[in-house]
Amino acid sequence: MSRRLIVAVVLACGACATSEGGPVSGAAGTTGAAGSGEAGTTGSAGSSATAGTTGSGSGGSGGSSGAAGTGVAGTGGGERGGTTGAAGTTGAAGTTGRGGTTGAAGTTGRGGTTGAAGTTGAAGTTGTAGSTGACAPCGTHRWACWPMPNPASSGQPNPASYRDNGDGTVTDNVTCLTWQKTASSTKYTVADGRTYCAGLGAGWRLATRVELASVNDFTQSGSKFPAPLAGPAAFYKTGSEWVLTTKQIGAGAGTDFGWAYNFSDGIVSNARSGATGDNVRCVRGGGDDAFDTAPGALAVAPPNQYTVIATGEVRDNYTGLVWQQDYSTATMAWADAAGYCAGLTTGGHTWRVPSLRELATLVDEAQVAPAINRTMFPNTKYGSKSNNWYWASHRAAGNATAAWAINFDDGFTGFNAGASGAWNYFTEAWVKCVR
Repeated sequence: MSRRLIVAVVLACGACATSEGGPVSGAAGTTGAAGSGEAGTTGSAGSSATAGTTGSGSGGSGGSSGAAGTGVAGTGGGERGGTTGAAGTTGAAGTTGRGGTTGAAGTTGRGGTTGAAGTTGAAGTTGTAGSTGACAPCGTHRWACWPMPNPASSGQPNPASYRDNGDGTVTDNVTCLTWQKTASSTKYTVADGRTYCAGLGAGWRLATRVELASVNDFTQSGSKFPAPLAGPAAFYKTGSEWVLTTKQIGAGAGTDFGWAYNFSDGIVSNARSGATGDNVRCVRGGGDDAFDTAPGALAVAPPNQYTVIATGEVRDNYTGLVWQQDYSTATMAWADAAGYCAGLTTGGHTWRVPSLRELATLVDEAQVAPAINRTMFPNTKYGSKSNNWYWASHRAAGNATAAWAINFDDGFTGFNAGASGAWNYFTEAWVKCVR
């Protein structure tokens, strides 16, 4: 476990950049039209205009319709427009994937002369509308632009699910990120790690702090990588540099510290030298590869990241989590945190203690003391070697007394197992609930 570097420098957030679209709704499934009887002469339809950018996900086919009428199709020209589906039997409605932004439909072509219509059959079943675009890129790798998966054994929302691609890679079905299945045992500096990942092919790069957080299984003893990911339980470099190192000010002046994850105990730290050799696990997918992975680049929050949806409630428009804007009025023991959230009456909703992974999505790497959006979450507590921590939902695996927490001094995590005076010694913590 690395030692924590304590800082108390307040930085202003960088200007938010315009980038690709965020989460939107997919288009509704198409209703199957049908009819039977003598078909008239109809003109062929024009072709459809190019659709806009859509999120990934498989769309269901149209609903079942009545039998098609018998007849000879007429001929007719059409301008460039939307394609008119012919009557007939279509497949059952499928579940549409999470959509991105739907482009406008093309202009319908002018058809030929229509003959008398046959008797209309029963209407087909309308497909279900697509859900929020969970895997649409938002222009950054430093923030979670997807629902944060939780360990499947934790009993929390968005249970983790993985697909072994059979080619040495594993795809996370929740985040849509693709990972190396087996991490290299070779140790790299940050610079050499970037080169190694880039050498794997197009799109491969060092994972960032929040991306490694998404595969940090805090419920496991020993190695924190969930199956089928494999690799040594050790420190892993990330593509996230520490803001004070990047700016070379305050406690970061003259240092090369960056974020690193220890998959032996699950703790993330920013006090790891970039020149120290550590393991790396490469990843591809997510945001804009050229946006914020360059050395020295500050994290820039995605556009329209948060919305105050009601008094005291803030929604993350990318993860889908709704956060308590404030926090508990006093610190408390971890054993009391669940009861506090269960008793929270804000908005008349049911609240819970967030997981360590979910808390990690709140960290703004471009700021420090506190490293969080200060407009959305004012008066956030921070400061190491104190009780200015925020409880997470689970105890540390294999420890009957210690529990996980995050410190928004700059976003490091830990569990309260330190001796008095140590960076990870705290007896109580604050609570920020989520739903």
